[in-house]
Amino acid sequence: MTLNRKLMVVLAAASLSLPLAVAKEVPQQWEVVNPAGTVAVKYAKPAPRISTLEGKTIVLRWNSKHNGTNFLDRTAELLAKQVPSAKVIKLYEVDPTTNKIAGSMDESIRIAKTIKGLKADLVIGSQAD
Repeated sequence: MTLNRKLMVVLAAASLSLPLAVAKEVPQQWEVVNPAGTVAVKYAKPAPRISTLEGKTIVLRWNSKHNGTNFLDRTAELLAKQVPSAKVIKLYEVDPTTNKIAGSMDESIRIAKTIKGLKADLVIGSQAD
């Protein structure tokens, strides 16, 4: 027998005579998590509903999509005819810088502040999609 073979036999015999280490069984505890994360929902109180358009300020908002003004212009005509005491403001004519899809939170806030400054009781927006 060669030296390497003798060494292997001795190591094998020694390993058979050693007591085997057994891992202690421990129950596993798992925590289930949502990989999408958690979203804290903040509820806002909806605006009170208006019961009449008489004497109200109505702002018409256009986001510059094709034919949106057709809808809003016709809405303005109908409101003037059916609710003559209502004040109708065509935001797209009063402030053309609002005639767009905001594209950012800052721009959305700016447009919302512009509308708020008009003291609207109601805003009608036309997406025209």
